[in-house]
Amino acid sequence: MESLSATDKAGREIVRLIAAHRFSPGERLLETALARELGMSRTPVREALGQLASTGFLVKSEGSRGYQIPVLTPKDIEDVFFMRGILESKAAMLCARSAPEKTVRELRRINAREEETFKANLKGEYAELNEEFHMLLADSSDNPYMKMYIRQLYWRSNLYVLFFMSFYCLESDYDTKRLSYMEHRKVVDAVEAGKPVAAEAAMRGHILSSYNHLLFPKKPLEEMS
Repeated sequence: MESLSATDKAGREIVRLIAAHRFSPGERLLETALARELGMSRTPVREALGQLASTGFLVKSEGSRGYQIPVLTPKDIEDVFFMRGILESKAAMLCARSAPEKTVRELRRINAREEETFKANLKGEYAELNEEFHMLLADSSDNPYMKMYIRQLYWRSNLYVLFFMSFYCLESDYDTKRLSYMEHRKVVDAVEAGKPVAAEAAMRGHILSSYNHLLFPKKPLEEMS
C-alpha cells in the first residue's frame, strides 16, 4: 500500500475527528490547536485544511484566514445528493462496461473490509473505506471530468453523512434499517457481471437510500435520471 504524506495523514486525522463529532457544523478549526492535538507541525495541518476546503468539505472562515465546517441546509443536501445520484450512477455504468479484473478484485477487497469495520463500529476507518469505494468507481469511469465533480460532491455530501447518518451519530453498533456495505456489494456484483444497466440502478438506489436515511430535515428527492 502506498505510504501517505504528512499532509495526507493530517487530512485523514482531521476527517476522523469530525467523524467522531469533535467539531460541529459552523465551528471554526484552529490550525494551532489541531497541530497540537495531532502531534504534527502546523505546515501539513495547514495544507490538509486547504485541500479539504478545495473539495467543499470545509469553507473559509469569514473575516479570518482559517477554515470552518460549513453550515448545513436542507436545500444544499437536496442539491448535493441529487447530483451524486446522477453522476455516480453513470460512473458505475461506465465501470461495468470495461472494468478490468484488477478493479473488481479491489472493489471486493474494500467491500469485505467495509463489512468488518462496520460490525466492529470503527467509524473513522469505515468512512475512509467508503471514500475508497466511491472514488475507485469514479476513477474507473475513465472520464476525468466525472471524477473531478464526483470527488467534490462526495466530500460535500460526506458532511451530512458524518453528522446525520445513524451509524455515525448514534451509540448503537448497527443501523438495523440499512447496511450500506450490502448496497455497495450489489454494485460490485453488477460490475463483475458486466451489467451496466444493473450497476447504474444499484448505485442510484444506494445514493437515494443514503439520502433517505439521513437524520436531517429534508424533502423527497425527485426521481433521479
